[in-house]
Amino acid sequence: MKNSLIASGAVLLGLNAASVYFPQQNLTLAAQTVSAAIGMVLVFLAIRRQTPRKPEIAATSKPTTPPPRAEAEIVAFLALLQEHGRLVDFAKEDIAAASDAQIGSAARVVHAGCRKVLDEYFDIAPLQNAPEGSSLNLESGYDAHTFRLLGSVPEHPPYKGKLLHPGWIAQSVKLPRLTGTTETRPWPVLAPAEVEVSGN
Repeated sequence: MKNSLIASGAVLLGLNAASVYFPQQNLTLAAQTVSAAIGMVLVFLAIRRQTPRKPEIAATSKPTTPPPRAEAEIVAFLALLQEHGRLVDFAKEDIAAASDAQIGSAARVVHAGCRKVLDEYFDIAPLQNAPEGSSLNLESGYDAHTFRLLGSVPEHPPYKGKLLHPGWIAQSVKLPRLTGTTETRPWPVLAPAEVEVSGN
Protein backbone atom coordinates (compact mmCIF):
# COMPACT_ATOMS: atom_id res chain seq x y z
CA MET A 1 0.00 0.00 0.00
CA LYS A 2 2.91 2.36 0.73
CA ASN A 3 4.26 2.04 -2.82
CA SER A 4 0.79 2.78 -4.25
CA LEU A 5 0.53 6.00 -2.24
CA ILE A 6 4.00 7.13 -3.37
CA ALA A 7 3.16 6.43 -7.02
CA SER A 8 -0.16 8.26 -6.75
CA GLY A 9 1.52 11.25 -5.15
CA ALA A 10 4.16 11.35 -7.89
CA VAL A 11 1.53 11.27 -10.64
CA LEU A 12 -0.49 13.98 -8.92
CA LEU A 13 2.61 16.17 -8.41
CA GLY A 14 3.67 15.74 -12.04
CA LEU A 15 0.28 16.68 -13.46
CA ASN A 16 -0.02 19.78 -11.27
CA ALA A 17 3.52 20.89 -12.16
CA ALA A 18 2.78 20.46 -15.87
CA SER A 19 -0.42 22.50 -15.58
CA VAL A 20 1.59 25.32 -13.93
CA TYR A 21 4.46 25.44 -16.43
CA PHE A 22 2.30 24.58 -19.45
CA PRO A 23 -1.02 26.34 -18.78
CA GLN A 24 -3.17 24.63 -21.38
CA GLN A 25 -6.87 24.14 -20.73
CA ASN A 26 -6.87 20.41 -21.56
CA LEU A 27 -3.84 19.72 -19.37
CA THR A 28 -5.31 21.72 -16.46
CA LEU A 29 -8.61 19.85 -16.75
CA ALA A 30 -6.78 16.53 -16.86
CA ALA A 31 -4.76 17.43 -13.78
CA GLN A 32 -7.91 18.39 -11.86
CA THR A 33 -9.75 15.21 -12.91
CA VAL A 34 -6.87 12.92 -12.00
CA SER A 35 -6.36 14.80 -8.72
CA ALA A 36 -10.00 14.29 -7.80
CA ALA A 37 -9.85 10.60 -8.73
CA ILE A 38 -6.63 10.02 -6.76
CA GLY A 39 -8.10 11.90 -3.82
CA MET A 40 -11.17 9.66 -3.80
CA VAL A 41 -8.97 6.58 -3.93
CA LEU A 42 -6.84 7.83 -1.04
CA VAL A 43 -9.91 8.61 1.07
CA PHE A 44 -11.29 5.14 0.36
CA LEU A 45 -8.00 3.50 1.29
CA ALA A 46 -7.76 5.55 4.50
CA ILE A 47 -11.30 4.60 5.55
CA ARG A 48 -10.68 0.95 4.75
CA ARG A 49 -7.47 0.91 6.73
CA GLN A 50 -9.11 2.43 9.80
CA THR A 51 -12.13 0.10 9.75
CA PRO A 52 -11.42 -2.63 12.27
CA ARG A 53 -11.46 -6.13 10.89
CA LYS A 54 -13.91 -8.57 12.28
CA PRO A 55 -12.08 -11.05 14.47
CA GLU A 56 -11.66 -14.40 12.85
CA ILE A 57 -13.66 -17.05 14.63
CA ALA A 58 -11.57 -20.09 15.33
CA ALA A 59 -13.01 -23.26 13.96
CA THR A 60 -14.37 -25.31 16.80
CA SER A 61 -15.20 -28.94 16.63
CA LYS A 62 -18.87 -29.72 16.65
CA PRO A 63 -19.91 -31.19 19.98
CA THR A 64 -20.28 -34.93 19.81
CA THR A 65 -23.83 -36.15 20.10
CA PRO A 66 -24.25 -37.47 23.63
CA PRO A 67 -24.96 -41.20 23.85
CA PRO A 68 -28.31 -42.52 25.10
CA ARG A 69 -28.39 -42.48 28.89
CA ALA A 70 -28.93 -46.24 29.21
CA GLU A 71 -25.85 -47.07 27.11
CA ALA A 72 -23.76 -44.51 28.98
CA GLU A 73 -24.82 -46.03 32.32
CA ILE A 74 -23.80 -49.47 31.07
CA VAL A 75 -20.36 -48.08 30.24
CA ALA A 76 -20.20 -46.53 33.72
CA PHE A 77 -21.04 -49.93 35.23
CA LEU A 78 -18.34 -51.57 33.12
CA ALA A 79 -15.95 -48.94 34.47
CA LEU A 80 -16.80 -50.12 38.00
CA LEU A 81 -16.02 -53.71 37.03
CA GLN A 82 -12.70 -52.48 35.70
CA GLU A 83 -11.97 -50.37 38.77
CA HIS A 84 -12.69 -53.09 41.33
CA GLY A 85 -12.01 -56.27 39.36
CA ARG A 86 -9.78 -55.27 36.44
CA LEU A 87 -12.31 -57.01 34.20
CA VAL A 88 -11.43 -55.05 31.04
CA ASP A 89 -7.70 -55.61 31.60
CA PHE A 90 -8.30 -59.33 32.04
CA ALA A 91 -10.58 -59.66 29.01
CA LYS A 92 -8.30 -57.62 26.72
CA GLU A 93 -5.09 -59.36 27.83
CA ASP A 94 -3.62 -62.03 25.57
CA ILE A 95 -3.41 -65.00 27.96
CA ALA A 96 -2.40 -67.62 25.38
CA ALA A 97 1.14 -67.77 26.74
CA ALA A 98 0.14 -67.49 30.43
CA SER A 99 0.27 -70.52 32.67
CA ASP A 100 -2.77 -71.93 34.43
CA ALA A 101 -1.35 -70.71 37.72
CA GLN A 102 -0.99 -67.15 36.40
CA ILE A 103 -4.52 -67.19 34.99
CA GLY A 104 -5.89 -68.59 38.23
CA SER A 105 -4.16 -65.90 40.26
CA ALA A 106 -5.56 -63.14 38.02
CA ALA A 107 -9.01 -64.74 38.03
CA ARG A 108 -9.17 -64.50 41.84
CA VAL A 109 -8.68 -60.72 41.64
CA VAL A 110 -11.27 -60.38 38.87
CA HIS A 111 -13.74 -62.62 40.74
CA ALA A 112 -13.49 -60.77 44.04
CA GLY A 113 -13.79 -57.30 42.50
CA CYS A 114 -16.60 -58.12 40.06
CA ARG A 115 -18.59 -59.96 42.75
CA LYS A 116 -18.38 -56.89 44.98
CA VAL A 117 -19.76 -54.66 42.19
CA LEU A 118 -22.54 -57.11 41.28
CA ASP A 119 -23.64 -57.40 44.91
CA GLU A 120 -23.74 -53.60 45.26
CA TYR A 121 -25.64 -52.73 42.07
CA PHE A 122 -27.74 -55.83 41.31
CA ASP A 123 -30.12 -58.00 43.28
CA ILE A 124 -29.48 -61.34 41.57
CA ALA A 125 -31.34 -64.52 42.47
CA PRO A 126 -31.36 -68.05 41.02
CA LEU A 127 -34.23 -68.90 38.65
CA GLN A 128 -34.50 -72.42 40.07
CA ASN A 129 -34.03 -73.22 43.72
CA ALA A 130 -33.57 -76.93 43.08
CA PRO A 131 -29.96 -78.19 43.34
CA GLU A 132 -27.98 -78.96 40.21
CA GLY A 133 -28.43 -82.54 39.07
CA SER A 134 -32.00 -82.84 40.33
CA SER A 135 -34.86 -84.02 38.10
CA LEU A 136 -37.13 -81.43 36.53
CA ASN A 137 -40.44 -81.67 34.65
CA LEU A 138 -41.55 -78.91 32.30
CA GLU A 139 -45.25 -79.02 31.49
CA SER A 140 -47.01 -77.33 28.57
CA GLY A 141 -47.18 -73.56 29.04
CA TYR A 142 -43.83 -73.26 30.89
CA ASP A 143 -41.92 -69.97 30.53
CA ALA A 144 -39.65 -70.79 27.60
CA HIS A 145 -37.50 -67.68 28.16
CA THR A 146 -36.33 -69.00 31.53
CA PHE A 147 -35.05 -72.35 30.28
CA ARG A 148 -32.51 -73.52 27.68
CA LEU A 149 -33.24 -77.04 26.56
CA LEU A 150 -30.26 -79.23 25.66
CA GLY A 151 -29.90 -82.75 24.32
CA SER A 152 -32.64 -84.65 22.47
CA VAL A 153 -35.61 -82.33 22.78
CA PRO A 154 -39.03 -83.64 21.64
CA GLU A 155 -41.17 -81.40 19.46
CA HIS A 156 -43.78 -80.72 22.16
CA PRO A 157 -43.77 -80.71 26.00
CA PRO A 158 -43.90 -82.08 28.62
CA TYR A 159 -40.14 -82.35 28.99
CA LYS A 160 -38.36 -84.39 31.61
CA GLY A 161 -34.71 -83.74 32.28
CA LYS A 162 -31.90 -82.96 34.68
CA LEU A 163 -31.12 -79.47 35.96
CA LEU A 164 -27.60 -78.56 34.85
CA HIS A 165 -27.64 -74.90 35.92
CA PRO A 166 -30.24 -73.03 38.01
CA GLY A 167 -30.06 -69.84 35.93
CA TRP A 168 -30.06 -66.28 37.23
CA ILE A 169 -32.50 -63.38 37.23
CA ALA A 170 -31.98 -59.73 38.19
CA GLN A 171 -34.70 -58.63 40.59
CA SER A 172 -33.51 -55.03 40.89
CA VAL A 173 -30.84 -52.85 39.28
CA LYS A 174 -29.12 -49.72 40.55
CA LEU A 175 -26.95 -48.33 37.77
CA PRO A 176 -24.17 -45.90 38.75
CA ARG A 177 -24.54 -42.14 38.30
CA LEU A 178 -22.94 -40.58 35.23
CA THR A 179 -20.05 -38.29 36.14
CA GLY A 180 -16.99 -36.85 34.45
CA THR A 181 -18.39 -36.60 30.90
CA THR A 182 -17.92 -33.55 28.66
CA GLU A 183 -19.26 -32.33 25.30
CA THR A 184 -16.14 -33.56 23.50
CA ARG A 185 -16.00 -36.83 25.51
CA PRO A 186 -19.62 -37.82 26.15
CA TRP A 187 -18.88 -41.45 27.05
CA PRO A 188 -17.69 -42.32 30.56
CA VAL A 189 -14.03 -43.28 30.89
CA LEU A 190 -13.63 -47.02 31.44
CA ALA A 191 -10.27 -46.62 33.11
CA PRO A 192 -8.14 -43.48 33.37
CA ALA A 193 -4.55 -43.64 32.19
CA GLU A 194 -2.29 -44.16 35.20
CA VAL A 195 0.86 -42.04 35.44
CA GLU A 196 3.54 -42.42 38.06
CA VAL A 197 4.84 -38.91 38.77
CA SER A 198 8.49 -38.60 39.71
CA GLY A 199 9.55 -36.13 42.38
CA ASN A 200 11.16 -32.84 41.39
